[in-house]
Amino acid sequence: MKRYVYINDDEASRQQLYCVNRISNRKYTVLNFLPKNLWEQFSRFMNQYFLLIACLQLWSLITPVNPASTWGPLIFIFAVSATKEAWDDYNRYLSDKKANEKEVWVVRQGIKKHIQAQDIHVGNIVWLRENDEVPCDLVLMGTSDPQGLCYIETSALDGETDLKTRVIPSACMGIDFELLHKIKGLVECPNPDKDIRRFDANLRLFPPFLDNDVCPLTIKNTILQSCYLRNTEWACGVAVYTGNETKLGMSRGIPEPKLTAVDAMIDKLTGAIFVFQIVVVMVLGIAGNVWKDTEARKQWYVQYPDKGPWYELLVIPLRFELLCSIMIPISIKVSLDLVKSLYAKFIDWDNEMIDLETGIPSHATNTAISEDLGQVEYILTDKTGTLTENRMIFRRCCISGIFYGNESGDALKGDARGWLFSPCSYRIYFDISCFGAECVNFFQ
Repeated sequence: MKRYVYINDDEASRQQLYCVNRISNRKYTVLNFLPKNLWEQFSRFMNQYFLLIACLQLWSLITPVNPASTWGPLIFIFAVSATKEAWDDYNRYLSDKKANEKEVWVVRQGIKKHIQAQDIHVGNIVWLRENDEVPCDLVLMGTSDPQGLCYIETSALDGETDLKTRVIPSACMGIDFELLHKIKGLVECPNPDKDIRRFDANLRLFPPFLDNDVCPLTIKNTILQSCYLRNTEWACGVAVYTGNETKLGMSRGIPEPKLTAVDAMIDKLTGAIFVFQIVVVMVLGIAGNVWKDTEARKQWYVQYPDKGPWYELLVIPLRFELLCSIMIPISIKVSLDLVKSLYAKFIDWDNEMIDLETGIPSHATNTAISEDLGQVEYILTDKTGTLTENRMIFRRCCISGIFYGNESGDALKGDARGWLFSPCSYRIYFDISCFGAECVNFFQ
């Protein structure tokens, strides 16, 4: 299947079924929140166990306590968990709203307009300035560079902070800046997919710009959503994939419920204790029914009917199950949920967890997994630059016998110090900082 994108032609684009450029990372909606959240909560064995105990306590024949003593905490647990999930999903909604309402420049019917990112349609020509975030997947049509080059940062896609080069298609080479507003054509591209390293498409520009020759396109001719334009004054491109149909949007998927290491451990312990309870209940239940039939009916103070209901054999075992339910106290679940919510807020309020360079405070985006912070067992990386922040700091230099910079010994940090002596007329001293520890490199 192919997708046909008509460049700068709103009438032809309306006939195509394209996705709007509204991104959505939300897990719930107003209508499905309650059933979906309850389904996720009851997928945990611990919650299933407490629900079983609460349902058994509704049978007055086998329970010695008021059912409210279990249903009250159980409803409170589900309310706290649902509130946390709703809060996390609301934060995702706010993030989506900020991205959707970002102002961008587009060309429609030959006129450059300032609109919100969510109003971009497939086929619109989008204009970007330096350091702008790309709002959708674009095929480059022009840049400020005479060679048709631009530089982008793709850290949001592949984690790489080094800049990558993109180039406009050969069919767009030589088109004047003034004519980019009026350019028309057709992009024949594949249906949306999540492969960020491949884009096999064809471009055809309509007269009067060029003849009808087909120009092949690759991923080098595209800039994808969530990338940033760097070291380029401006660039423009035609939107080919929008909204959740972009390559980044196709890679997201639906957020899955997360279990922390503590939750997983508690679920396993709950299962083991429940199996032990079943064994105890079976032994005591059989012993109780045997005693009832052999001894209890002989006692004058015990009144058992000669023929009881069909469920009579279940009464004594279920009574023992309720008596043994204190092995897994429901209070532990209440305490854990409250503590999780509290220290997630303490993370948000911690003034020492602020990025000093950007001034951005920390934020617990998912309050359910905060307790897993610092519990990293394995780190897989292809190079040290993925884990460290390498910064080159200028210390001193010597040009034609004149020293520039701080000449005091305080500027020299680290164990390795010295100068590179050579016949050249200048020497430069640098420190490279990694994880706060400084090591010395010398460059000629």
